[in-house]
Amino acid sequence: MADNSIARVQRNMMKEMDKMFDSFFSSYSDRRMPSVDISEGKESYLIQAAVPGYDEDAISIYVEDHVLHLRGEEKERHSEEEEKKYLLRERRVSSFERAFTLPEDADEEKLSASMKRGILSIEIAKKAKQEPRKIEVKIG
Repeated sequence: MADNSIARVQRNMMKEMDKMFDSFFSSYSDRRMPSVDISEGKESYLIQAAVPGYDEDAISIYVEDHVLHLRGEEKERHSEEEEKKYLLRERRVSSFERAFTLPEDADEEKLSASMKRGILSIEIAKKAKQEPRKIEVKIG
């Protein structure tokens, strides 16, 4: 009976530890990764990422092997002379990187980006659809 009780206590402890690690890593990654919306229009795709606190020059966007990479890096904003003793500090300097495989019809050469009120918008044009080509078969 005692062995069964010990096993139950161990299982409960393992469950609690799993919950603790899950909550730590999910809250950690949530803070570091911008939330993203991806939509498709008739002529383009639109990726919108929430990047509050990032300046335009702190964001880099590039395409490599048909994968769109989005990177942001915040810098500490204070002078060397400035000495601060924080009583509470919840805002941290952070960075992120996300990658998205582009659809086959995305035109990597026609990509534009803008930022307004902490929302980064990346528009990727679609390639023009090629009409099927009819091939004439000659007999004889």
